[in-house]
Amino acid sequence: MPLISGETSTMESLIHGQSGLEDRVHNGELVKDSISAQEQFLQDQQRSFLLGLFEKSKHTPIHVSQVVLNGAEQIRDDVIQSYLAETIHKADTFEQLCKYSDWFHYKMVGNGMVESVSQSLDSRGSYPIQISQRDYGNLNFSSSGAETLSVVDVVPIMKLYPIKKFSAKTGTNIGNGEGDGYIQFQLRNMFRGGEKLTLDATKGTKTHSSYLLNYVQPLKSPWWINDTTIFQNARQLGHCEIFVKGLATSIKSGYFHDGAINHEFRWESLLRSCDVKSNFASTQLLFSAGDNVKHSLIHSIAGDNRDNHIAPSTGEMWKLVNELSLGKFWKTNFEYIFNKSWFKQDFVTLSSTVKAGHIHNFHGKKYPLHLMDKFYNGGSNDVRSFQLMGLGPKDFCDYVGGDTSLSYGVSVFSRLPFRKFYDSNFRLHLFFNGGRLINCNNANATDLINQMLSQHSLSTGFGLVFRHPVARFELNFTVPLTAHSSDATRKGFQYGIGVSFL
Repeated sequence: MPLISGETSTMESLIHGQSGLEDRVHNGELVKDSISAQEQFLQDQQRSFLLGLFEKSKHTPIHVSQVVLNGAEQIRDDVIQSYLAETIHKADTFEQLCKYSDWFHYKMVGNGMVESVSQSLDSRGSYPIQISQRDYGNLNFSSSGAETLSVVDVVPIMKLYPIKKFSAKTGTNIGNGEGDGYIQFQLRNMFRGGEKLTLDATKGTKTHSSYLLNYVQPLKSPWWINDTTIFQNARQLGHCEIFVKGLATSIKSGYFHDGAINHEFRWESLLRSCDVKSNFASTQLLFSAGDNVKHSLIHSIAGDNRDNHIAPSTGEMWKLVNELSLGKFWKTNFEYIFNKSWFKQDFVTLSSTVKAGHIHNFHGKKYPLHLMDKFYNGGSNDVRSFQLMGLGPKDFCDYVGGDTSLSYGVSVFSRLPFRKFYDSNFRLHLFFNGGRLINCNNANATDLINQMLSQHSLSTGFGLVFRHPVARFELNFTVPLTAHSSDATRKGFQYGIGVSFL
């Protein structure tokens, strides 16, 4: 067995550090403080040895007899047992152990249990086990073969670093005869199960106050989380200001294995007050003035195998969201993203996106849809070369959104063709965008399809993209190709920042 004799002690001394053992070796994330050429040579040798050891031992049958945890006093025993049972204790081979150790690390950190996890391995040798006692799916034996299998007894050793339970931040902004102040504080891991309570409050002399109280409770399973929020804020929409008070609670999954499909079940109760601020407000905006109450049940289902959520090079993502507003409307929205790269180090990357949505108003002839429930297109993160929410129906001076939406985009990214900047996070960008936004008012399917397949607003352009780990920054020179008379176009430079782009 390759993990037992002299290599076992070597494994103990080398496979040490935080989770992502095999990933970090392949990605070259071992510490490279190249103080001297000799140290660099030794590190390269160590890396090559680990790669060979991973490759040679990844299908070796193992059994995790126990897990040694240090620093687990701040987490309940039943929570720890659940997380281990769903990850590390499922490992049948060394390759699976590396993968499940990563899962354990990601979930412990992501669900707010600990600050970080460092891991190492120990072994107590090998012993024979009846094949029928354990299912080793990647190993096949004939009926005349041996009935026992030699299995390595592995003991993962983990150090859990506690998370800060309380943090607070306050500040003020003053200038031009006005000012505002904010306060934010968090309580984390209050009941030793990854709970998090967040309070955000902002109050200004000219801007309206906003408050948010959020409570996150990971369920006993590492894959499901309950999220509840109470909030109050104000939003500007055309010539009116909308004050929103609401309660939202959801249960959502967080699987990330191959082919994982995640669900979110959400309930929202909102009180929306529309305050018209101008004498030139449109008729549709006046219809939305006053108070409006909405209760909605929302379900979303998504699959995502992209290598990066902010700046992916390969993979695809799809998401379907359905919202049922009790007694008012049914709203559905679908999104699909595809990414593919070519040449060395993903020199050229193609990204294509399609978004489509439709709202069926249960009382279309009597009660129009509220402005906040409609679709809006246009902007630096949506259909480029148009103003924010500047695509589609317009009533007087106000963009009033639509009940049927279609938008799509194709972007091509490439590394900078200069050796000095080849490995930087900057990319050249060429794009083509299009979209259609209408109010169909519950028209029949044939008329709806005919309208959505004709007279699209189109744009193109080029620019520079900076791919930061937290967000994506774009600076593009944009040119509208076709537009409706009601569209608000933007020719020239357009700047965008965010995590989701068309």
